[in-house]
Amino acid sequence: MSDWKTVHLTVVAKMVRVPVVGSHHKQKDTIKGWCGGFDGDVVDGAIDDLVTDPTGPLQEKGRGTIQLTSVADAKQFLEQHDDDDKFTWFT
Repeated sequence: MSDWKTVHLTVVAKMVRVPVVGSHHKQKDTIKGWCGGFDGDVVDGAIDDLVTDPTGPLQEKGRGTIQLTSVADAKQFLEQHDDDDKFTWFT
């Protein structure tokens, strides 16, 4: 799996956790902290990709915070893009 894809999947997998789902939204810096091992600029790029994709599982809220569009969208994104089944723990 490419590093590009791994970063995107990591961001979505971190957002689909219990304390984040629902109406909760998180700062980009918080999400970057969850994605240790990746350069912050790379994570920023992944978040921007996911937010600007109209079918993506993330949306940007006020003041630059990020939120899941829905848990179902996040799970569908993980299922579609996770070639190694590293992130699809729920199936």
